[in-house]
Amino acid sequence: MPTLDDVLKAFDELPDRITNSDIAKATGRTIHGVRNWIYQPEKYPGFPGEDPPPGPRGTAYRKRDDVRAWYEENFPEDSTGPTGPTGIAETARRARPRHARMDSRELARILNITPRGVNYYATAYSPERSDNPFPQADDNGERDWKEVRAWIIDNAERERKAPKPTTRDARGLSAREQEALALVQEAEAAGTTVTPSWLAEQLDLKTVDSANRLLRAIAPHRTPGAERLRGAALAKAASVSTDMIKYYAKTYGPSAEDPFPPADEGGTRSVSEVKAWIKRRENAPRARRS
Repeated sequence: MPTLDDVLKAFDELPDRITNSDIAKATGRTIHGVRNWIYQPEKYPGFPGEDPPPGPRGTAYRKRDDVRAWYEENFPEDSTGPTGPTGIAETARRARPRHARMDSRELARILNITPRGVNYYATAYSPERSDNPFPQADDNGERDWKEVRAWIIDNAERERKAPKPTTRDARGLSAREQEALALVQEAEAAGTTVTPSWLAEQLDLKTVDSANRLLRAIAPHRTPGAERLRGAALAKAASVSTDMIKYYAKTYGPSAEDPFPPADEGGTRSVSEVKAWIKRRENAPRARRS
């Protein structure tokens, strides 16, 4: 993988408007990798949008400087010092910060990683996803340094590489969200009134806010029989390719005469609505489908 300096130099040699292929070559990624940045905004927020007009055969262009700045922010050059959780733990042991509480940028500077790295730990090891959550931020976005230091050192003994994203099911739900959904559905079937406080107590969550986030995530799936899927699972259920789902979602947005069924906060869509939409499109006159 090229260093950040190599990537930035490669961008400097490109024209002002660049294609996905240009981005892949400059960054050493594959076209598939670049498409992940485009179609997974929940994982790669802020990736620059298209810069009209399109080129021949609808080729999409983006502003080179915008992509360059986004890449520099999200994929800074690796430190020459120790890397990975073990290296970070050693850095944490040696660190002597001036403040007892710090925000993500200050923690990143102390740990010799990026703010994106700190935020990733906070997301991957949130109370909803882990029994050993990363120390939570207060209302000012600051975390207690002693708690962060202890967490990193303890986890370094169990992990030898960066944490992997939480495995999600076909509906886009994490293991923690699946557990919450099953619990809520069982309770509601028994006539129990589900509240954030009740869920926090059942799952031993530290805050009601965590329970609220879980309830928002599972909301589209609480009604029995409400089948919602995402990505490849949705494409398979609708008997089309994943690329076609992406094409429909991009081409037939909210302003279209017959918009493609929208995704919820978890990126899932109603299977029945998608099937009905595709059927309408297939049955429509050719002039209307073009």
